[in-house]
Amino acid sequence: MSNILRNMKRLNVRGIAGKVVPVALFVAIFMMFNASLYNITSAAAEEELEAARIAVERAAITFYATEGWYPPDIDVLIAHYGLSIDLDRFVVYYNAVASNIMPQITVLPRQV
Repeated sequence: MSNILRNMKRLNVRGIAGKVVPVALFVAIFMMFNASLYNITSAAAEEELEAARIAVERAAITFYATEGWYPPDIDVLIAHYGLSIDLDRFVVYYNAVASNIMPQITVLPRQV
């Protein structure tokens, strides 16, 4: 009788291990997938932020090349020089010190 109980215990342990290992493997793969997706998403967000900053800088430089002075604020670039930036997603700090000095331009993601 003790052999039968021992065999049943071994079968029960193998049955539990047979269920736990695939679940643990699935969870590990799922976590790795989520980590990869997060890295891709954050890299894309950084690239969008950089592209927005470059767009503002190029518009200011184009304005300067055409007009001979830098605009006092970003609204001039949006209205007259075709700057298209999603102000719902980005905060643009445009600090014009003087009309002949390149303004300080900082683009940050808008907090949700």
